[in-house]
Amino acid sequence: MITKKIRQKISKFFAHMYVVFLTKCRKYDIGKHCNISWRATLDRANPRGIHIGDYSRVMLEALIIAHDYSRGLNHSMWTDTRIGHHCVIGGRSIILPGVTLGNHVFVAAGSVVTKSFPDHCMIGGNPAKIIRTGTIITDNTQILEPGELVQKK
Repeated sequence: MITKKIRQKISKFFAHMYVVFLTKCRKYDIGKHCNISWRATLDRANPRGIHIGDYSRVMLEALIIAHDYSRGLNHSMWTDTRIGHHCVIGGRSIILPGVTLGNHVFVAAGSVVTKSFPDHCMIGGNPAKIIRTGTIITDNTQILEPGELVQKK
């Protein structure tokens, strides 16, 4: 019988190998110590357009897109989608093309991110809006400081 500690080490090894596969074989720009779920969907049409910062985490069934066929003739369909350092992308959230997320941004599960957001905030909804400001996320992608709640207008 395999102990829990050994199973956790095996799981971490395969998670690390998946990130190595994405960076070396698929040519995604992924920072150090990132954790990307193998069930997350990263844009395969434009892998060089996705940039993920250090210590970030992309959860289960999240979708990150870096191309847009509906931009028309005057715009390039290839864009850059950037995710900063110490970010958490919640499960089943969608990051649309051309979006830039700052450092220490927490995207709530099921959110649709249609525009760029600054550093140190928690966002959620469809379309995503700032829920909290002043959020600080640790290297283990845990919320160290939740920040202040933004008042509804």
